[in-house]
Amino acid sequence: MIIARRSLLQGGAALLTTQALAQTRGRARIGVLQTAGAGPMYLALERGYFAAEGLDAEILKFDSAQPLAVSLAAGDLDFGATSLAVGFYNLAGQGLMRIIAAQGRDNPGFPNNGFVVSNEAWEKGFRSYKDMAGHSVGVSTLGSAPHYCVGLLADKYGVPMSKIDVQTLKTNPNIVATIAGNRIDAAITPSTFALSLTRNNQGKLLGWVGDESPWQLGAAYTATKVADERGEDVRKFLRAYKKGMADYADAFIAADGKRRDGPTSEAVLAILSKHLDQPVELLRAGISYVDRQARLDAPDIRRQVSWYKAQGLLEGNVDVETLIDRRYAELLP
Repeated sequence: MIIARRSLLQGGAALLTTQALAQTRGRARIGVLQTAGAGPMYLALERGYFAAEGLDAEILKFDSAQPLAVSLAAGDLDFGATSLAVGFYNLAGQGLMRIIAAQGRDNPGFPNNGFVVSNEAWEKGFRSYKDMAGHSVGVSTLGSAPHYCVGLLADKYGVPMSKIDVQTLKTNPNIVATIAGNRIDAAITPSTFALSLTRNNQGKLLGWVGDESPWQLGAAYTATKVADERGEDVRKFLRAYKKGMADYADAFIAADGKRRDGPTSEAVLAILSKHLDQPVELLRAGISYVDRQARLDAPDIRRQVSWYKAQGLLEGNVDVETLIDRRYAELLP
């Protein structure tokens, strides 16, 4: 009886210990897009950085930024890391979101968003960004990152947005088909799709937006409720995420900020290829720039909010100082 009772007590204690350990592990459902910019998140997962922080991490893949932001606001995700766009800012304006770190930047020397001209428009003289006036330029949706890129180029080259026929083509495969068929003059699309067009001689690459006007393309963010009530989980997430950012930077970015393949690049590319289901050589050609400390370009986020508001796409007011949660986020000098 004594032995049986002792075994029962020991079994009960073991069960309580297991339950206590389970309760101490945080949950991290993370939404990302299928782009190289999500690489640091996959590295943090694959190399056990989330697990080492006591987080049960799961990465969920989305086709575009808007449904990802909606899912996070609804509580279906704990964290998101993707391009910033008007859909995100509209939700943030309702007080539902907080930016906690940077994701990728559109930076010189890193092919990210490509400006591609159709072969027919090229032959007719569309050879510079100034030629956007009077021509059609395709983007996925209004208020998307490519739409903002059009605004950056228009501002730099003195082309009024009213002179550009911005057309929405919904998806990047649609953009590829429309450019290849000469049914639009030009378009802005991520590097994977831009390079597929030029390599198949279906369009001409005018250039990369990051070479013309660098900007904060993406960010990691969470719901305001999570930021306020699960601070320790947020800090654990960020410690793991930043290790992934540092691994990514070590593999592809030199100390001076220029693109170069380091000793670990092949191993990192293999992990990216596994999770993104894309060939290594295609990924190598479209590596994104990341700040190894995940620091944010706050002035550009203010500029994005102002630009979307000027286009009549932003509802209400977005307080950028509140949106960037300084309890967690670090800013570029």
